[in-house]
Amino acid sequence: MSISVEREELKGIIKESVSELFEQNRELFAGIIEEVIEDKLFMDAMKAGESSELVSRDAVFAALKNGG
Repeated sequence: MSISVEREELKGIIKESVSELFEQNRELFAGIIEEVIEDKLFMDAMKAGESSELVSRDAVFAALKNGG
């Protein structure tokens, strides 16, 4: 038995399936996207820190204690 599906029909089926997958797993995908954004921001902060001046441990804890 042979099944024939046109390219546009297959494209529509795939789009519908992916859309349904995202809808059913919204929280999972939201969590994944959140993690990706956090990782990107963390990498940017690390790169920025590579070119900034060093500060003492005491200065870091003092800034944290005073709220920034």
